[in-house]
Amino acid sequence: MSSTEVKNFTKKLISWQRSQGRHHLPWQINRTAYRVWLSEVMLQQTQVATVIERYQAFLKRFPTVNDLAAANIDDVLAEWSGMGYYTRARNLHRCAQEVVNQFDGVFPSDPKLLETLPGIGRSTAAAIAVFAYGESAAILDGNVKRVLARVWGVQEDLSKTAAVKTLWLHAESLLPKAPVDLVSYTQGLMDFGATLCTQNKPACIDGSGVICPFEKDCQAKKLSLIDKIPLKVKKVKVTSVDINWWILIHQGKILLEKRPHQGIWAGLWSFPEKLTLPSSAKKNELPSIKHILTHRRLNIRPIQVVVSKRLSNLDEKLQWIDFSDLKSLGLPTPVKSFLKNSNLVRDDV
Repeated sequence: MSSTEVKNFTKKLISWQRSQGRHHLPWQINRTAYRVWLSEVMLQQTQVATVIERYQAFLKRFPTVNDLAAANIDDVLAEWSGMGYYTRARNLHRCAQEVVNQFDGVFPSDPKLLETLPGIGRSTAAAIAVFAYGESAAILDGNVKRVLARVWGVQEDLSKTAAVKTLWLHAESLLPKAPVDLVSYTQGLMDFGATLCTQNKPACIDGSGVICPFEKDCQAKKLSLIDKIPLKVKKVKVTSVDINWWILIHQGKILLEKRPHQGIWAGLWSFPEKLTLPSSAKKNELPSIKHILTHRRLNIRPIQVVVSKRLSNLDEKLQWIDFSDLKSLGLPTPVKSFLKNSNLVRDDV
């Protein structure tokens, strides 16, 4: 990559961002390390439209890193409920506690120090350093990988370490020299990948008439490889899993199970999947539910059980929860949806 190519790319991107990029997202206002960090973690696996609403609610519940650090993990998971990838929420809580305990409640500005915190990788650390502190650091999230791979025609499989290393070299070489340009450049990479150079139907081939600022420079465009780059050979193997949900209600309370700290829906509350029932219990099988996770296809069989009295001598991870308290718990999306939409037989109404 010549110095002229680098300079032209960086200059064009900064100009594009300032005139056509996004400038009014909630986390772009009153940028602090805490607000930037929170938005970056939320955006890792969730669409911007969803994050905007949930980000505001999360900040209202936990306005500062100290508030988040002091919170109960169940409250954090409850606020995160429905966003998926709950490891992010647990890492947020752990990270907040470490920032408070190790750095007196102030996120460090050094990307290397930021990387030592739970859930903060190299790219997220760079984004915090740039947006909150004006440090010079390169980002390389999924959108940026796609943009750089297309513009420079990187045809290697991006699941391979060597290809990612090549992209990091590109990313670092493209950083603007002037500190005043760092925020516009970094935001520009994010905006361009999210709005124009999208995974499916990027602006240069979708017929919208939008002009890409790199149309004349993009190697993928020149080689007619827009739909082939970035290359990802590795496919996710999806496993089908059959599970039962045992649904017990008694006197306005429902039996829920606190899930283990590892595995599907770790640390959340769900229906028991294994339960010893009295012989007198009456079972009513409800319509089945299909739920897709990244690596699993869940075939859920809900079974409501009518009992004459509340089960006792239960494992400590099982608890009778009042219906009015459900909204304060961290519940997986299919559980929340089921409770909202199913016609459960209740003995208190």
